[in-house]
Amino acid sequence: MCGYPPWSFSKVRRQMEFKGDKRKKKNKKQEASVKRPMIVIPYLKKVSEATVRIMKKHNVPVAMKPWKTLKYLLVHAKDKQDKEDITECVYKVPCANWDET
Repeated sequence: MCGYPPWSFSKVRRQMEFKGDKRKKKNKKQEASVKRPMIVIPYLKKVSEATVRIMKKHNVPVAMKPWKTLKYLLVHAKDKQDKEDITECVYKVPCANWDET
C-alpha cells in the first residue's frame, strides 16, 4: 500500500531483532557486574560522602544510615538513677542455721 517492496520490511524486522538480541546480551552482562550486595555505612559528615564517591568508582552500591536515630535518643531501657538514691551498703541476710558469735 505504501509503495515499499515486502522484502524491505522483512529486512528491517531482522535488523531490529538482531539489535534486540545484542541489547539483551549487554543488559545481562551489565546486570551480572552490577549485582553486588548493598553496603550500609554510618553517616559521618564529610567522611561518608567521600567514601560513597570512592565506592561509586568501583560500582559498589552504598547506603548511609544515621547512627543517631530518634529511637536511640528517646528510648532508654532503664531509667537513670540519681546519685543521691544510690547507697553504699551491704544488706543483712538472716540465716537460721548459723549462730552469731
